[in-house]
Amino acid sequence: MNTISSKRFGGLRDLSAALANPHLWALLAWYDIRQRYRRSVLGPFWVTISTGVMIGTMGLLWSVLFKNDVQSYLPFFAVGSIVWTFYSTQINEACTGFTQFESTIKQIRFPMGVYLLRILMRNLIILAHNCVILVVVIGILGPMPTWHVLLAIPGLFLGSLAMLGISMIVSVFCTRFRDMPMIIQNATVVLFYITPIIWRPNALGSKHGWVAEYNPFAHLIEIVRAPIISGYFPLHSWIWSLATTFVFLVIGIALQGRFRDRIAYWL
Repeated sequence: MNTISSKRFGGLRDLSAALANPHLWALLAWYDIRQRYRRSVLGPFWVTISTGVMIGTMGLLWSVLFKNDVQSYLPFFAVGSIVWTFYSTQINEACTGFTQFESTIKQIRFPMGVYLLRILMRNLIILAHNCVILVVVIGILGPMPTWHVLLAIPGLFLGSLAMLGISMIVSVFCTRFRDMPMIIQNATVVLFYITPIIWRPNALGSKHGWVAEYNPFAHLIEIVRAPIISGYFPLHSWIWSLATTFVFLVIGIALQGRFRDRIAYWL
């Protein structure tokens, strides 16, 4: 009974221990950023520049192809693209969330959640740099932000929790089965095209509207995008996102509790 109870709550204890030490994973994330862009003049802003060029080029192209007004389409695409980049990068990097820290895991006993939170914080730092693009796009094209833009902050927080839950899931499977990272990388590419980032949900019509309605990533993006570009609180998407985040976290915590002691042996 004690063994079963330990496995049942082991994942929750591990995550709680990791969250209780933010100085550890936050500093490690900042160290990763500094190491990645060491001796670079612009540092992580190179990512911002490349992302901005992509958004500007593809946003103008797709606005012409889809016959959309650039002034309304480009902010829609910019917010969706930046948030999706954060989500997809977190998921793909979580595939190697344990294997990339193999030497540390085998030598030092940290809570396993520390490594995933390290990756999450690292991507949040890059996301903060990319937000410069939104300031430029919205500053030029509008709409002028109101206080409703602050509603994007809890939306991003909820989205980060959902990504943490997914990271806990994929990190276990990808450590055990080394073909999984390639499968997940291809899956994120497919998800990009079936998520309303380059197209609007109303473009599907009533017949195919279920593609966006039952896509949890569409709602996780909308809870951030709607307050910024439309100035409203997307209650429906929040309900979907809360349920999605809860499911991801429960499954992720259960998997971490069940297999956390085996991860070092799989590396």
